[in-house]
Amino acid sequence: MVSYYLATVGVFYGITLGLISVGTYTSFAEIDTAASTEAVTLSALYNDVSSYPEPIRSQLRQQLSDYTNTVIEVVWPEQQKGQVSIKGFNILKQVNTTLIYFEPTTEREKIIHAEAFRQFNRLLELNNARLQSVQSGLPMTMYVVIVIGALLNIMVSWLFIIDNYQLHNALNILMAALLGLLVFLIAVMDNPYRGDYSVGPDAFEFVRDRVINSPVNAE
Repeated sequence: MVSYYLATVGVFYGITLGLISVGTYTSFAEIDTAASTEAVTLSALYNDVSSYPEPIRSQLRQQLSDYTNTVIEVVWPEQQKGQVSIKGFNILKQVNTTLIYFEPTTEREKIIHAEAFRQFNRLLELNNARLQSVQSGLPMTMYVVIVIGALLNIMVSWLFIIDNYQLHNALNILMAALLGLLVFLIAVMDNPYRGDYSVGPDAFEFVRDRVINSPVNAE
């Protein structure tokens, strides 16, 4: 009878835990992709403004360089602590002001200016989406269900009558360890921007090293 109950409880809890795990991993992967997309958009915008005439070209490139360094060195460490920093967003407002006051005179400049504004608006959207995702995660009610479900599975396993006491304890420990690892995996991936195991600024570092600080773009 205990085995029937354990199988029933295990099936329902396994389905619930599996769906939560898949949802958490999917959210983690989507946020990782969004961070890479933001870095790619930043790279495209930097290349666009490199076609502007001086002195606005140097001004925009410096502002975008400051934004990249701020995101890597200031914003990201604060995100890993669960804090939302708007220092990068403030630099983007300066970029917006610089773009607004530029008046293209030739047809070529008009095309480049329109494309730069399109990339900038996309970058702004991705920045805002990232800031909104810093404190996102599963509600506390979901964690209560996960933990209580794990405890119920372990408690049902205690009801087995096994003559070998050491074997009984070993099985319970193995089951508890497996459930604990799954719960730990969900907790770690639940906040993609927080903690040591989180989405890092690798994409921004790539843009900084290969695009912004590239000898080809340096003048």
